Amino acid sequence: MNKILSSAVVLCFAGLGSVAFAGNEANPDAIELAPLPMPVEFKSDMDKPVAFDSATTVTVDCPDAAAADWLSAHFAEWYGKDAPKVVRGSAGLTLKDGEEAYAASSEAGGVKVSARTLAGVRWAAYSIRQLAIAKRGTFKTEGRILPAFSMSDAPMLPFRCVHLCWFPEIRKEQIERAIRLAALLKFNYVILESWGMYKSERHPWWSWPDAKMTKDEVRRLAAIGRDLGVTLIPQIPAYGHAAAARACTQKHSVLDLHPEYEPLYEPGGWNWCLTNPETQRVLRDLIVEMLEDFGHPPYIHLGCDEAQPPTCPECRKRPYGELVCEHITNLAAFTKQHGARAMIWHDMMLDRDDPRWEGFVKCGSKLTATLADNLPKDVIVCDWQYSYKNMKEARKDWPTIAHFREKGFDVVGCPWMNFNAMKPMADFLAKVGGFGMIETTWHHLRGKDWVNMYRRASSAAWGTPARGATPHCDTEFATLLRMVGHDMKTTDYLDTGHLNYQVPPGWWVDNN
Repeated sequence: MNKILSSAVVLCFAGLGSVAFAGNEANPDAIELAPLPMPVEFKSDMDKPVAFDSATTVTVDCPDAAAADWLSAHFAEWYGKDAPKVVRGSAGLTLKDGEEAYAASSEAGGVKVSARTLAGVRWAAYSIRQLAIAKRGTFKTEGRILPAFSMSDAPMLPFRCVHLCWFPEIRKEQIERAIRLAALLKFNYVILESWGMYKSERHPWWSWPDAKMTKDEVRRLAAIGRDLGVTLIPQIPAYGHAAAARACTQKHSVLDLHPEYEPLYEPGGWNWCLTNPETQRVLRDLIVEMLEDFGHPPYIHLGCDEAQPPTCPECRKRPYGELVCEHITNLAAFTKQHGARAMIWHDMMLDRDDPRWEGFVKCGSKLTATLADNLPKDVIVCDWQYSYKNMKEARKDWPTIAHFREKGFDVVGCPWMNFNAMKPMADFLAKVGGFGMIETTWHHLRGKDWVNMYRRASSAAWGTPARGATPHCDTEFATLLRMVGHDMKTTDYLDTGHLNYQVPPGWWVDNN
C-alpha cells in the first residue's frame, strides 16, 4: 500500500486552532472529511490501518441509552455483515462544551465515541463513516479500515439549516437526497418550502394538480430527518409570494386553475388579501395541518418576503404598516399556541430608501419598516444577504444583522451563493449571539452551485473552513452522494451524481 499518512502536517487557521494530519506533506488533502473537525489529529501511518469490521468493538460513552442502539442499527444498515460491534462503556475522551459536542478516536484496540447526547453520537458516526474506506487488495469489499485518529469537535452555531424548495419540477427523490445529505454534513434543520406542492386535505385547491407533498410523503420525510438528526420545518407564504410560484413565470398555483378563490388575494394574486378574514382562517388551517404532518417541529417559516403595496380597495383603507404587522403578529401568536416559533424573511422590515442599507437586501418601505419596532420579539428574523452586485463578495460586517439584534430579535443569516461571505457571516453571527445560519438553495438543487452551497455553508456554520476541492474531481462530495444513494437503495440513473444528465437530453441525437 502506498503511504497516505507518514509524518505530521499541520494546517493552521486563525482563531480556530489547528488540524494535525500525520500525512504525506505532498498530499495533505488525502483525508476527505466535511465539515472538518477542529481539532483533529490523524496520527497513524496508513501502512498500519485500524480494522473497522465485525471484529471491531466501538465503545459508546453517552448518557442517552438510545445512542448505542442507534449507532448499532445504522452500522448494520451501512456495513451489513461487516458491521462493528457497539457496546456502552467509558471512553475516557475529553468533550468540548455544548450539547452537540462529540469526541472520537480509533486505535488498534478499537474505536471510541463520547458525547452528551444522541445528536453528538450521530455527528461522530458521520465523521467515522466518511473516514472508513474499504480494505485494499480485494475484488469486493471485505470490511473496512480507518486511520488511527483522535478528534474532539463541536459546532459553532446551534441552528444550522438548509432551505429547500419543492417545485413541481423537483422529484421526491431529489428532496430526500438533499435531506439525507444535509444530515451527513451536520446540518440539524431543513426548511421545506412548498411551491404549490403541499397537498392539503382541508384545502385541496391550494396546490397544483398531482402535488407530490402528500401527508404520507411529508410524514415519511420528517421521520427520516428525525432519525438522522435533522428536524424538518415547514414554510408557507403568508404575505407575499402568495402565488406559490416564481415571479418570473407569472404562474399562480391557485388562481390559474381556481379563479373562484380570487377574494383571498390582492388583485393580481402576488399578495394575500390581509383585510379578508377568510385569509387568516385559511392560513391557520394550513399551518395546523402542516405542523401536524411535519411532526410538530419547534419552528415554522411564514415567508413574508418581496411583497407589493396593496391595490385592494379594502386593504388601502388601512395604514399599510399597521395592517401587515397585525397580520403577521396574529399568525405568529397562533403558531406559538401550537408549539412553534414563527420565522420570517427580513427584507420587508427594511426601508429600501434608507441610506443605511445601501448595498444590502431591502424590499420594504417606510411603512413596512415599522415591523422592526412592532413585531413580537419571539419572531425569528431570517436576514438574506445575497450581494446581487457581486455574488462572491466577502463582507466582514453585517449591519442588517446587527440592526435586528439591537431591535431584540433572534437573527439567522442566509448567504445563498455568496460563497466568500459564508464564513465571515457565520463568524459574525457567533460573535454577536446570532441564532444560526440558513443556507438557501432555491432553484439550484442540482449542479456545481448546489455542491458549493452545501459544502461551504456546512463548514461555515460548523465553524471550520471548507477543505479545498481536489483539482479535477470533488471526490469528497461524490463520496457523500454515494452514501446517500446507498442508503436510499438508488437504482435510477437520475438519482446519481449532482446532475441529472451528463449531456443535455436530446443533445446526442441532435449533434450526431
